Amino acid sequence: MTTRREKSKPQKPQLNKQLEPMAEQQKPKEDQSIALEAGKFCLDIAKLVFGGVILAGIMQQGIEFNSLFITGLGVVLLFVVFGFYLIKKSKNRR
Repeated sequence: MTTRREKSKPQKPQLNKQLEPMAEQQKPKEDQSIALEAGKFCLDIAKLVFGGVILAGIMQQGIEFNSLFITGLGVVLLFVVFGFYLIKKSKNRR
């Protein structure tokens, strides 16, 4: 026989068994979208750096052209490769 005190105790929450697999499926989708957005962001940064290199070359403010273009090209290639890697990674998880 139960007493009033036992009945008034809060019961332990029971998770719906159907929701547990859904929660596990949500996480990879979030990781995919984060990787996809990060990849797009890296490609945008590459475009901005490329534009900055072109503008700095046009302005002719005493910047050595060889070091400007080599450094700019290296940074642009780094961001492009990493951006496409992240996008490919997000597409493969689907």
